Amino acid sequence: MIIFLRNIPVNTKKYEIAAFIEPVFNDCFLVGARAKISVQDIEILSIKDMDSNELERHALVRVYPDEVARRLIKHIDGAVFKNTLISAREYVSRSYLNDARNSVPITAAEIRDRRVVDRRRKPLMNSWQKDPILVQRVSA
Repeated sequence: MIIFLRNIPVNTKKYEIAAFIEPVFNDCFLVGARAKISVQDIEILSIKDMDSNELERHALVRVYPDEVARRLIKHIDGAVFKNTLISAREYVSRSYLNDARNSVPITAAEIRDRRVVDRRRKPLMNSWQKDPILVQRVSA
């Protein structure tokens, strides 16, 4: 399972995140059952708001098995990490293939896109991008 850690401090390193979640593994109920518990990967994401010039940092932590990941989410959601309140939740991978709007027949194109307002924040720039993501509103 992939865990999403929201609003981690800007100067956070991967080893600091690993050290932060390690005590949960030590207290885990599966350790006595000789289950293999592992943090397979930690990825730090940076998003820059081009309007306010603020930098947001988030982390993706891949934990196995899923039972331990759920316990980890319960334990660290709302916890203080490096004097910053962070939130944790399961990361859901989004894809246009599982979008319910794609199952509507093509003849009803106006029904397919029923969103009145674009919910995305604008403009944002990920750490791997050269140019910002510009979201433009289209007036009808």
